[in-house]
Amino acid sequence: MKTKLALCAVAMLASVFAAAASAKPTAYIPHQSTVVRLSQQADVIVVGKLARTENVSLTEQGKDYAEFPNKGNPAVADGQPNIRREAVITVSQTLKGEGIAAGSELRVVSIRQLQFDSYDADIKGGEAVWFAARRADGTLMVLSQERGAITAEANGGDLNGAIDFTRACVNAGTNTASLKDALLSGIKLNGSRLSTDACTEFSWHHNDYRPVLTAADAQFLMGAAKKAKPGSDERIELITTIGRYKPDGALNELLAMIVNDGTFTTTSIAAWAMEEVDRKVAVDMLNASFDGAALSQQMLVVRALGLIHPKSWHEGEAARTTAVNCVKTLLLSGDETCVREALIAGRNMWAGGELADTLKAMIDSRATNGLSEDALKGAIIVLATHRTKTTQAEGVVEAVHQRAYLNNLALQDPALKQVVDCAILFPYTSLITDAEGRLR
Repeated sequence: MKTKLALCAVAMLASVFAAAASAKPTAYIPHQSTVVRLSQQADVIVVGKLARTENVSLTEQGKDYAEFPNKGNPAVADGQPNIRREAVITVSQTLKGEGIAAGSELRVVSIRQLQFDSYDADIKGGEAVWFAARRADGTLMVLSQERGAITAEANGGDLNGAIDFTRACVNAGTNTASLKDALLSGIKLNGSRLSTDACTEFSWHHNDYRPVLTAADAQFLMGAAKKAKPGSDERIELITTIGRYKPDGALNELLAMIVNDGTFTTTSIAAWAMEEVDRKVAVDMLNASFDGAALSQQMLVVRALGLIHPKSWHEGEAARTTAVNCVKTLLLSGDETCVREALIAGRNMWAGGELADTLKAMIDSRATNGLSEDALKGAIIVLATHRTKTTQAEGVVEAVHQRAYLNNLALQDPALKQVVDCAILFPYTSLITDAEGRLR
């Protein structure tokens, strides 16, 4: 019965990490390449400086060329037929693995077959913690590409901290009780690699840490979420931990984050977390916070309501009606930003029936009310969500209640025909332009 925002949360986290990552090809998943996970996967972990790259001739085309061929941009991938390019690391200390002495050289398959000059400046400029695993052909490869080379720059200038924490991870193995305190102390909210990884560990691997996390620990994570920079990876992951561990006072804190942080990712993840804690109470709290709030905050409340999309058969008729009325208020606000967000919420809530009169009035007076083209398209989409499915002798029949109105609109204004046709066919998945100009 419970409508989940988990897919939305996962998709949003993925998009944020993709935006934050390099434009280079990637072969890693952030939550699987934290320092903790890399330490468990690696056969060899060393601290050392990238000295050079060398080419090893092969008698036949190598697998590394097949995966990373040079397609005209050697800074992205630089594989060559019949060559395996190796990176040579001068080792200063070994954290995992045997027989690797300080001062010796360790050879690993060069990341994406890059030549030395194409490596990131921080990797070329000093020592890093390198995580490597042995392939089936016996060669070592860097795990998760650049994620498997942690530099001082990546960790807020603190390479020693990365070394110490990696050593602690190696010693702890899979013992989460031993890892927990180190992870908590590693949350610095400075955007560093260890801080972000610690937040990611608690959010994505919550089943591992739940047995060892105390109520005070959960409160600490919630406090850190409040302090974290809006839109940062750390804040996204920490808000997720609130939904996972449900500390006391979670709903109040999540609501405060929603109305005070206009970042869409915050609204999205915080709405999901509120739903995880208590969906019905969350809807009531959002509804109650609408009246008397500033217009900008009302917009954020409606955005969150649209993501949860209250239902009369679950939250109750009164909660549903109140939520729809919040949407209607924004539709009539005259503010383009608010109107767009209200339309997205109306589509998500399938509120075309309840909002029909308001939507048709907006559409019919479009020549004089200043309705933008984006908002007009959105109004058509929301109106098309009003439909009923019935089972008849010939099978399931779907009645689009506003079909006649919409078809007539397309006849009167042929430029709208494609929008109308798409809205009738795919009302719930047709995209509407949001407050930031993105399609959602």
